[in-house]
Amino acid sequence: MRKIVYILCFIIVGYTSNAQTIYIERTDVESSRSSFVTATYNFSFKVRVDGVSNCTSISFVLRYNQTDYVHFSNYRTLPFSQNGSVFVFPWYNPVDGFERIYTGILNGDTIGGQGANNPEAIEFEFTVSPNAPFNNILELYFEDAEAVVSESGIGKIIKLKSNPILLNIHGFVEVWPGDANNDGIVNINDVSTVALYLGYGPTKPNFRAFQRLNPSTNWFGQTSLAWDSLAVTYADCDGDGEVTINDMLVIPLNFGKTHQLKSLVSSENDQNENSLIQNIAKIPFTIKANEPVIGFVGEIGSEDYFNPVSKFDMEMQTPTTFCTMTKNQFGNYVVCGSTNGSVLNNQLVCFSNRNFPITGKAITPEGKIVDAELTPLQILSSNVENSTSLFLENIQFPAKLRIVNILGETIILEEINSKQEIFSILENLPNGIYFIHIFDKQQNSFYNLIK
Repeated sequence: MRKIVYILCFIIVGYTSNAQTIYIERTDVESSRSSFVTATYNFSFKVRVDGVSNCTSISFVLRYNQTDYVHFSNYRTLPFSQNGSVFVFPWYNPVDGFERIYTGILNGDTIGGQGANNPEAIEFEFTVSPNAPFNNILELYFEDAEAVVSESGIGKIIKLKSNPILLNIHGFVEVWPGDANNDGIVNINDVSTVALYLGYGPTKPNFRAFQRLNPSTNWFGQTSLAWDSLAVTYADCDGDGEVTINDMLVIPLNFGKTHQLKSLVSSENDQNENSLIQNIAKIPFTIKANEPVIGFVGEIGSEDYFNPVSKFDMEMQTPTTFCTMTKNQFGNYVVCGSTNGSVLNNQLVCFSNRNFPITGKAITPEGKIVDAELTPLQILSSNVENSTSLFLENIQFPAKLRIVNILGETIILEEINSKQEIFSILENLPNGIYFIHIFDKQQNSFYNLIK
């Protein structure tokens, strides 16, 4: 039985290797991108023959669909046909809806001539209309394909076998700024998607990317021509035709929004005082910028931030912020943002046990990119009154004061009516490290206190 299988395999391989076939070879893109065509762009391919020796003539009909969107544009002769004659006649059949390109090629050799082995017959060029629907399938078929070969000075017609050619059409798609993974909602998962595709754009070899027409970071569906990879198309959140860390800044700008614009339950009025801090053993960080901002992204110079001991603590956030780490071949990044559009300047956004600032870029509520810094909160000195008076100017009394010790325990939570009350409470604390949270009806203020 095994011997029979071997014999069958040998017969099949031998038959395949000797098959006389006609096929296409894309000339506008490399092989990795040859499975699709793109709206508004021309594409081209050579028609080639394989398994044929001493060929003097080739004839075939190339049939294709999608005739409303794909149009035959031109042909070019190749060395096989340059010294002979070429007949090309495109014709649309209204009965079956296909277009056919009737083609005949003579290479100029007379009977008895040497001909050509496995010749490249001709090159065709097509255009794809801008309105070609995304993901439609362009089907191309060879009909009545034949070749004339010379055998011992005698002409012979042989039939050429072929397979259907199926090409996806990349048309225009709808992109929602910030929904980088196109799952219908802007959330923390979109940060990972942008990180995955960082660097894709015009400088990436053998890859085609497109800017959106009149791009905006405002929340509405925007038309974009699909990139060579559809998934990467959505990761270009700002529409500039390149995936960079700036695209991460669009995520906090539209955080929590959905394609259906359904309103999500907002937590901006939730002063859940017990959920703000789970472990205060790390230093709180805030964002500093010259303009109000709602998101930040910055490169971290050391991979140490990814060690469990030293990374930013994702659990220690307010209900209205997010902060995450991402890493790829281009670097290590920290991304922080607002979940409800509130301004992050001088507010608690995340924690780390590192005590140095990180420079980067931030985004304003209007979508403007500005320079910014993720920096540790102001650390108060043991001279409490001198070090806090400047930061309490905008507090509206009555307010609430909450003090958390290094174990994460709330040791004081009470209403206060003046700055002097705050000074008195802080002065009476034992030496140690504390986290101070002062909040009134309009704002929150956060500090580290070291006594």
